[in-house]
Amino acid sequence: MNDKNANGRNAWDWQTEKKQIPVKEWESQFNWVEEPHVSPDGEQVASIVNSDEAEFSICVNGDVWEDTFEKAWSLKFSPDGRLAVLAANDEEWTVCIDGTEWESRFDYIWGMTFSSDGSYLGAAIQQDGEYGVVVNDEPWESLYENMNHFTLSEQGGSAAVVQVSSMSQGDIDGFAGGLFSLAVNGEPMPQTFMNIWDPAFDSQGKHLAFTIRKNRSDYSIFQVDTAWDQTFQSAWKPAFIENDTSLVAPVRTGGKWYLYKNARPFWSNVYEQLWQIAVHQEKKSIAAIVSDSYGKWTVSQDDRPWTNHADQMITDLSFSEQGDTLCALFKTNGAWTVVANDKPWDLGADKLWKPAMDATGEIVAARFEKQGRYHLAVNGRVAPGDYDMLFDPEISPDGTKILIKSITGGIYSRQVLSVDGLI
Repeated sequence: MNDKNANGRNAWDWQTEKKQIPVKEWESQFNWVEEPHVSPDGEQVASIVNSDEAEFSICVNGDVWEDTFEKAWSLKFSPDGRLAVLAANDEEWTVCIDGTEWESRFDYIWGMTFSSDGSYLGAAIQQDGEYGVVVNDEPWESLYENMNHFTLSEQGGSAAVVQVSSMSQGDIDGFAGGLFSLAVNGEPMPQTFMNIWDPAFDSQGKHLAFTIRKNRSDYSIFQVDTAWDQTFQSAWKPAFIENDTSLVAPVRTGGKWYLYKNARPFWSNVYEQLWQIAVHQEKKSIAAIVSDSYGKWTVSQDDRPWTNHADQMITDLSFSEQGDTLCALFKTNGAWTVVANDKPWDLGADKLWKPAMDATGEIVAARFEKQGRYHLAVNGRVAPGDYDMLFDPEISPDGTKILIKSITGGIYSRQVLSVDGLI
C-alpha cells in the first residue's frame, strides 16, 4: 500500500461503526444506472446515470449533479477523494471534477490517471486527428500523429511515446530509420528509435528511462540521456534505484533473462522470464516476477527465488510502506491466492484484487470473489460474511482498524471493524 496519503486517512472517520446508503432505489429514478464507485474514505458512492436520450449525469449519495452530459464515461475517485468523469457535450470532451468542468475541450479523451496523492490528473487527448496529453487542464502545446504509453510523474510531469515523422504506407525503410521519440511535457527528445515502450520517471520526476528497439532484432534501455551500448533480444520496463542514481532493467540475451544494472549484469541468477520489477528504495530491495523453470512462476527478491510457485500467472507485486512485507497474487490450477513473504493464503478465489497493507506490513487485507460472492481476507483468514459487491479495503494509519465498503441487498455500507476481531 502506498502510504503517501496517511495524513489524509488520519482525518477519516474511524469511529462510526456503520453508515448506509440505499443505492438500489436509484434504479427507479433513472433509465439506467452504471456500476457504482466508492471514494477512498468510503463516505461517497457514485454512479453515472441516464435520465433521457443523450442525457447523463452523476449521482452521488443520492444527489445528482446539476449539469448533464450527452456522453459520460470513466468515472473515478481520485486518491484525495475528488470525483472525476470524462464527459462530452456538442461532441466536445473534457474532464469534470466534482461537478466543475475543465476549460479545455477535445475531440476525445481517455486514459485518466492520477498522481498517488491526487494532486495531478492526466489523460490522453485527441484533437483534429493529432494526439497529446493534458494535465490539470493544461494540454500539451504540441500534438502528434501517433501517441501511446502515456505516464504521469508524482510531480505532475508527463511523458509519452510519440511519432515525430510521417510514414507512407509500406515505407519499411522509413520505419526502420526510427519514427518514434519520447515527448516530455509535450517536447520530443532528439533521439528517435524504431520503437519505444514503458517510460518510467525517477522518484523526483526529473529523469526518465525506457525500453527501445534499435533495429529489427536489437533491443536496449535508454537511461536519462543516452542508450546503453549493449543490445539484447528483448527488454522490459526499467526502474530507478539507489535514490535515482542507478537503473535496473530485465533483459533477454542468449535466450535467458537477466537483471541488469546500469548496463551491466546485476543479479547472478538466470531466469526463463523476469519482469514487473518492484523496488523499495529505503530497504534497497528489488523484487521481480520470474520463471525459474519452464511453466513455473515465482517471485525473486534480491535474487533469491521464493519456494512457492504458480503454474498460470503472478501479478500485483508490491512492498509495504516500510518494506518488510512483499505481496503478490498467484494463480494456480485456475484459483487465485495471496502470497505474502513467500507464505500462501488458503483462498482458492475466482477473482482477487491487490491487497492493502498497513505501513509495517503486519496487516494485509484483500477482497476476493468466489462462486459469485465477495469476501474479505485479513492475514490469510476469511472474515465472516459475504457481499454482493466489495470494494478495496482500507487500513487505519495505526493498523488497528479496517474500513470495509460493500453493497448487499441494494444497500451500500461503510463499516469500521477492529483488526483484532478479524485475525
